[in-house]
Amino acid sequence: MSLKSYMQLVRIHNVIGAALGAIMGFLVSSQWYLELKGILLSALVVGLIAAGGYVINDVYDVEIDKINKPYRPIPSGRISVNKAKALSITLFVIGIALSILLNIYAIVIALLTTIGLVYYAKDLKKTGFYGNLLVATTTALSIFYGGLAFFSDNWLLRIIIPTFYSFFLTLIREIVKGIEDYNGDLLNNVKTLATTLGISKSWRIAKILLMLLLVISPLPFFIGFNLIYIIILIIAFVPFTILSIIQKETIEGASKARTYLKISAIAGIIAFLLGSLPIL
Repeated sequence: MSLKSYMQLVRIHNVIGAALGAIMGFLVSSQWYLELKGILLSALVVGLIAAGGYVINDVYDVEIDKINKPYRPIPSGRISVNKAKALSITLFVIGIALSILLNIYAIVIALLTTIGLVYYAKDLKKTGFYGNLLVATTTALSIFYGGLAFFSDNWLLRIIIPTFYSFFLTLIREIVKGIEDYNGDLLNNVKTLATTLGISKSWRIAKILLMLLLVISPLPFFIGFNLIYIIILIIAFVPFTILSIIQKETIEGASKARTYLKISAIAGIIAFLLGSLPIL
C-alpha cells in the first residue's frame, strides 16, 4: 500500500483534468478575473468529488476488475475494499464541505453530482446510454461549476455554451467508444448504444450531434467571445470535427474518429479560454 496505489485508485490524471475544467469555467465566465479563492475552491470541490467517484466506481467494479483489470489497486490487493469505501466517503464529504464556502447553488450541484456518481457506479452504468448521459453530464458540470463559483455579471451566458459543448462532445465520444468496443461488449453482454441499436444507427446519431455542434459553433463569437475564438474554430475545431463526421461507419472508423474528437475537444478548450480574454 503506497501513495502511488492511491494515485492510481483516484485516477489522478483524470482528477487533474476535472479540476482544470473548473478553472477554465471560472476564467471563461469571469473573462479572466483572477480571484484566487473562487478558482481554488471550485477546482478543489470538482477534483475531490471526481476522485470520490472514481474510487466508488472501482469498489463496485471489483469483481469485474479481478478478470479484466487485475492490476488495479483493489483487485490486486494493494488497497482493501473497506479502505477504498472510507476514502471515497472522505473525498465526497470534504468536497461537499468546501462547496459551502462558495454559494447555495454550488452546494446543491456538489450534492447532486455526488449522488449521481454513486448511482452510476452502483446501477446506471449497466444501462448503457443512460450511463453515457450521466458521464457527459458530470464532465460538463466540471466546467459549469467554475462559472457557478464566479456567479456574477453575465456568468451564465458566458458559461452555458462551453458547458453545452462539453456535454455533447463527451456524449459523442462515449457513443463512438461504444462502437469501437462493440465486439468485446457484445461478448460480455455490456449494454451500449451500439450493442442495442447497432453500429450503423449509433454512427448516425453521433454524426447528427456532431453536425449540430458545427452549425452552432460560431454562436459564442456573437455573444461576446473575441476573434481568437473564431480563428481557432476555423483552423482546428471545424477540420477535426469534419474528419470525425466523414469516417466510415465501421469499428475501425470509430477508432479514428475518437482520436479526431480528442483533438476537437482540446481545440474547443483553447478556443473558449483564449476567446474569453477581454481583447479583440
